[in-house]
Amino acid sequence: MSELVTRFEMVRRDKPGRILIHAPGAGLEWSADDVWEAHQRYAACLDQIDVGSARVVLSAAGNTAASVALVLACRAVDASFLPADSGMALPELLALAERFGASALCLPEAAVEADPRLDTDRMVRLDGNVCLCPTRELNRRGYPGIAFLKLTSGSTDTPRAAIASEAQLVADTTRIAAAMGITGADVQMATIPISHAYGHGNLVIPLLLQGTPIVLHDSFTPHQLLADARRFGARILHGVPFMFQFLVSAPSGDSWPASLTQLISAGAPLPPAIVRAFHQRFGLKIHSFYGTSESGGISFDGDDEIDERGTVGTPLPGVTITLLDQHDVKGRIHVASTAVTLGYSDGPDDAFTGEGFLTGDYGSWDDKGRLVLAGRVSSFVNVAGQKVRPDEVEQVLRTMPGVADVRVVGAEDPRRGEQIVACIVAERSGTIQAIAVRRYCAGRLAPHKVPRTIVFLETIPTTARGKVDRTALAGIVRAQLSV
Repeated sequence: MSELVTRFEMVRRDKPGRILIHAPGAGLEWSADDVWEAHQRYAACLDQIDVGSARVVLSAAGNTAASVALVLACRAVDASFLPADSGMALPELLALAERFGASALCLPEAAVEADPRLDTDRMVRLDGNVCLCPTRELNRRGYPGIAFLKLTSGSTDTPRAAIASEAQLVADTTRIAAAMGITGADVQMATIPISHAYGHGNLVIPLLLQGTPIVLHDSFTPHQLLADARRFGARILHGVPFMFQFLVSAPSGDSWPASLTQLISAGAPLPPAIVRAFHQRFGLKIHSFYGTSESGGISFDGDDEIDERGTVGTPLPGVTITLLDQHDVKGRIHVASTAVTLGYSDGPDDAFTGEGFLTGDYGSWDDKGRLVLAGRVSSFVNVAGQKVRPDEVEQVLRTMPGVADVRVVGAEDPRRGEQIVACIVAERSGTIQAIAVRRYCAGRLAPHKVPRTIVFLETIPTTARGKVDRTALAGIVRAQLSV
């Protein structure tokens, strides 16, 4: 019997009418009874389309009440849950389904298109235009004992999935809730994607384990976020650095909600300048949380000191952090705990060593025993808290007619943290327009992966050894953005 199902049944029996999901944008409120009833309907739907034990359900339902109930339904039938970004285009979703052997897709009804790989004749509608559609021409796979597949790009050329048992999910959320003081009496703002490991572990699982209500938003709208926090008495806001940067930089007008006192940032390093500015304006500290998809939560900055180094705090209860191969007081961060996942859905699993996980981050300890991040082994572009692999965007643009060469880089963006910049060499000068590049990408990539700036070049700069001159390319991009 699933522990999540058992624990949620206890939550429901204790307070069946308590509202656990507020979705003001959809005009919807679900009580514990509503979530329970929905999960039973969804479990029946999974049976109807032959999604049984160990099979995979790929969901792009996003920040909806249906997503929460579907997680519970998957546990009820012992299926594996694989969440993906709701903004993904259907070709991207089908590529993921093919790669990980999904037996069904859950997606907005408007996103369903005629495709031989989808059995639309057996599609079943859930709530709020979300539907389940079985696959038929894919190589379906089974993952016995696996509750959750956490998508992560890692340092490879293709998406990977860290596979986690239900016991690992429960262990992770239990220590996160203990470190952050998240209880069933709290209300949490769910503005970050609940499809990501951060949102899943900090928002969805606390709701199922201990009945912690959430306020769902499908996007970051600052004024609405503050109004809803005030309306529902939310105490905890999970965000990413660009959100807090925007909130502190926005013109004054709205007062900060009195109830919203626990502010948590993850997904990317939080600059100390944002922490200082936020504290000066609102009198509240933003606390840094550090974790990975493979290891779950790692550390949390739980004190109220405004430090200048930007620490990510001390290890969560039951987590052991070791800095390996130390040199110049920096070391590769190794994490061991009962929340470390079992590995990747397909190898290699070289990073899972010593009964733990070797992250792609370097770190050091400060004089108070707090972890300070000191750079990554590999680089990504972080767009509004969502990591983008430049080579993934490059691969798409290389298929665009008229593109002779392309390099994709990241550049600073005052609103989103970073933006995607495509540096393109056309086969014939002047034959490609920036709007055409964006449209081409929009049909094949999620919105946050679409290049915001297009730079046209005669040639990609190279070093004397024939490699791309990243320094020169960065200078060209800076010059273009400063115009």
